[in-house]
Amino acid sequence: MNYFDLRSALSKVIGRQSLLSKLSDKLSAVKEKGRKSNYHQFDVTAGKWNKLERLLNTEEVKSFAEISLRAAACPMPLNLDVWDGLLCGFGCRYCYADAFRASLYTSFFDNSKSIGMRHCNPDYYRGELDKLFKTRGKKPAGSDLQRAVCNSIPMRFGIRFEDFLPIEGKKKISLALLKHLATESYPVMINTKSDLIAREDYIRSLTDNDSGAAVHITLISSNDKFLKDIEPGAPNYKRRIEAMRQLVKAGIRTVARIEPYMVFLNDDPEEVAQYIEDVWDTGVRHMTFDTYSYSANNPGIRRAFNRLGYDYSRSFLLGTDSQPIGSLLLSKFMDLFRKKGFSCSTFDLGNVPDNDDGICCCEVGSYFKGDTGFNYGSAVSAIRFIQSKKGKKVSWSDYENFVNTKGGFLSDELQNTMKRLWNLGGAGAFFVVWARGIEPAGSDENGAVYRFNSTTDFREKIIKNLLSYE
Repeated sequence: MNYFDLRSALSKVIGRQSLLSKLSDKLSAVKEKGRKSNYHQFDVTAGKWNKLERLLNTEEVKSFAEISLRAAACPMPLNLDVWDGLLCGFGCRYCYADAFRASLYTSFFDNSKSIGMRHCNPDYYRGELDKLFKTRGKKPAGSDLQRAVCNSIPMRFGIRFEDFLPIEGKKKISLALLKHLATESYPVMINTKSDLIAREDYIRSLTDNDSGAAVHITLISSNDKFLKDIEPGAPNYKRRIEAMRQLVKAGIRTVARIEPYMVFLNDDPEEVAQYIEDVWDTGVRHMTFDTYSYSANNPGIRRAFNRLGYDYSRSFLLGTDSQPIGSLLLSKFMDLFRKKGFSCSTFDLGNVPDNDDGICCCEVGSYFKGDTGFNYGSAVSAIRFIQSKKGKKVSWSDYENFVNTKGGFLSDELQNTMKRLWNLGGAGAFFVVWARGIEPAGSDENGAVYRFNSTTDFREKIIKNLLSYE
C-alpha cells in the first residue's frame, strides 16, 4: 500500500475521538510542586529565622553547551543554545521542552516566573569555547564535551530552545556566536522555525564559516490555519518558505524539516502536495523527518490539542505509542517526497537503513569540510554499520573497533550504555533491532550478534496482522 491507502486502512482500525462539547477553559501555567513561597528555617545558633530561597539568575545563562541525553542514539549530540526562558516565544503546542522546562523551573526555583528571556554573555561563551577549541584535532580525552570538540562534531543550535526569536534580532547574541564559530572554522548546524536566520547579517555569518554551516527550517505543514493554531508565535508558512529560498540562494545547505510528523494532523493529501511543490520551488532538495517523541506524552500538551479540536490521542497512539506502525507510516510518507526527487532521512530507527544519507540529519557530513566527525558510538551509526556489512554477521567487538577508528566513544558511560542497548538493555526505544532488516544472528562472549537482511521488515508483518484481524 502507498501512504494514503495505509492511512485510510488504519483510520478504520483506530477511530477518531470527538469532543461532545467545546472546551472553553483557558490554558494555565504549569502547577508548581515542591517549592513553597516565603519559606524560612530557624537558625538556632544565630537565634533568628533565615529565608531560604533557590533563585535562578534572571539575566544570564551559564550552561550553554552540552552533550545530549540522547547521545546513545544520535550522531550529532553536541548542543549549543545561548537563549533560555520559562517558555519559548513561539508557543508551539506540541513542544515537550516547554512543558519540561516550566515544570523543572517552577519545581526547584522560587523566582522562575519572573526570569523572562535570558541569554549567555558572549564574553563568557567565547572564553569557554576557546578552552575547548585548544583540544580540537587532538587525541580524544577528557569530558564528553572535550571529546566531541576533539572530533569536530558539529555544534547544533535550537535543540533545547529557539535561538532566533525576534529578541535575538535586536540583541544579536546568537549572531555573535555564529561569527565566533566562523572565525574558528567550526562546523555548525541550526534547527529553527525562524526566518531571522535568512537576514543578511546572519547569512553572512554562515557563509563565512569555512567548515560549513547547515540550516534546518522546521515547517510541518502548508496549512496556515493549522500552523497558527499549533505554532501561534512562529513565522507563517510564506515567511519560512521565503527564508529557505534566500538560504539556498546564498549557497547554504538548507533542509526542510517535518518534525513532528503527526498522522491525521499534518498529512492532508492536498496540503502535502502543496508543501512538496512550494519547498521544491525554493531550491531545497533535502528533507528530514521524525515521529513524535515519547517525551510528549504530557497531559498539558494533550489538552492543548484537544481544546483546538485536534485529536492528539489518535495521532500519538499510531505515530508514537505503536512505534513499528508509526515507523512504517513515516516510511511511506517520506516516499511521497522521494517521488518528487528529495533525499529524505530520519532519526526514527525503523527507517534508518532506508535513509538516503548516512547521518540522520540529512548527510550534512558530506557538506561539512575539514576534519568534521560524528558520534559513531550511537544507535543510528550502529545500524548503518551493521547494514554496511551486507548480510555478514556483526558482533559487538566488530562495532566497538569501528567506533574506535572513528575517534572512540564520547565517554566510558556512553560506551557502556551502547553495549546495553546492543544487548536489548536500557532504553527500549533505541534498540538496534528496531531498524528494518536488523535481525539476530547468534551470540558470543559480548552478547548479541546481528546481520542485515534487506528482504525482511517486521513492521510490515505487524501491519498485515493488524489489518487482517480488522
